[in-house]
Amino acid sequence: MFQRGWAPPLTNADVSNVWSEFARGYFSFYITGPWNIGEFKRRLPPERQDSWMTAPLPGPDGAGPSIAGGSSFVVFGASRVKTAAWQWIEYLSRPDVQSRFHALTGDLPPRRATWIEGRIADDVYARAFRDQLERVKPAPKVPEWERIANELRLVAERTVHGQMSIDEAAAELDARADRILEKRRWILSRRNVP
Repeated sequence: MFQRGWAPPLTNADVSNVWSEFARGYFSFYITGPWNIGEFKRRLPPERQDSWMTAPLPGPDGAGPSIAGGSSFVVFGASRVKTAAWQWIEYLSRPDVQSRFHALTGDLPPRRATWIEGRIADDVYARAFRDQLERVKPAPKVPEWERIANELRLVAERTVHGQMSIDEAAAELDARADRILEKRRWILSRRNVP
């Protein structure tokens, strides 16, 4: 896409206002999350509101997976207010409360039951994210994942700017990930050493 000029070789940091540039047609798609639905509705000019839509991430054979964001509830074993904490979680898990929370914040509800009726069921922009939630995969369960993801971004930027080939980028990313995971591998190799 970048070599053919279908997309500008830029990163988010290179674009001062993604909504204005998107409205001007400077780029044709923007990979982001549901938090930007409200921003596009607020920031795009009225005459451009009918010119955008959300879509699930593509994959090699149709819609592809993504990593689910969000957070989880936890009640600590040593908590002195377990009953109240559990009641709070039950309250926040109710479809009507999740629907209201979505209306106030734009955050997507985690329960399928919440998506069945009401404002979110009719929201054409949220529909792609609802579809995407059926194909989420967890991030790798290694503490170094965020560092590796950052290296992926840095190597991808160099590749997009023509500073390295795809094969060179793959080798470079592999080497960087190996360096990041070197200490973990050393620790794991010594687990059973007396």
